[in-house]
Amino acid sequence: MNRPYVIINCAMSADGKIASPDGKQLRISNEEDINRMYNLRASCDAVLVGIGTILADNPKLTVKEKYVENPKNPIRVILDSYCRTDVDSLALKDDVKTLIITSRECDKKFNKNVEIIQCKMDSEGKINLNELLEKLFDLGIKKLMVEGGSTVIWNFLKNRLVDDFYVYIGPIIIGGKYTPSIADGEGINNENELIRLQIIETKRINEGMLVHYKLKI
Repeated sequence: MNRPYVIINCAMSADGKIASPDGKQLRISNEEDINRMYNLRASCDAVLVGIGTILADNPKLTVKEKYVENPKNPIRVILDSYCRTDVDSLALKDDVKTLIITSRECDKKFNKNVEIIQCKMDSEGKINLNELLEKLFDLGIKKLMVEGGSTVIWNFLKNRLVDDFYVYIGPIIIGGKYTPSIADGEGINNENELIRLQIIETKRINEGMLVHYKLKI
């Protein structure tokens, strides 16, 4: 299968949480890691998030000049099976192309920079990632950064569609039985389904730690 090189990048607390217990976005990365993230984003052809991230955090998904000189904004990709993206979402603003990936026709009227792409659903009722990645590759997207949320990250990991996996670990504890973690979704059913990783590199970033993983074949 022809597909982009896929990079997952995320930040978590020391207890593996990525948001507050009510699902609201928290700043976990320090300034140096945020700089790294923006430079990584600028190096990619596209950045992908799920509709949950759009609805909860309303991110722009662009690159800030504060961190990257003469930044190149990647194409923004939103996984949105039922076309719930609001026409006023920040991820649709600016002169940056946005792809909304749906499972059905969408009759909303978006601006000229927005393209709707239909994909089949998989057996679990989610966007078929294999088909999606083939379509993105055909559009010239060779390097894709996946930023969340937790269900999207789980689906990429579960389907072994990840080449690099970067996790910044902040020195904080959030807690909460139902607090979102890096990989939510349905999880594994038995030990044979474990997604095994190998550590490629670790790096201290001020008070936090960056871990670079790859999937263990």
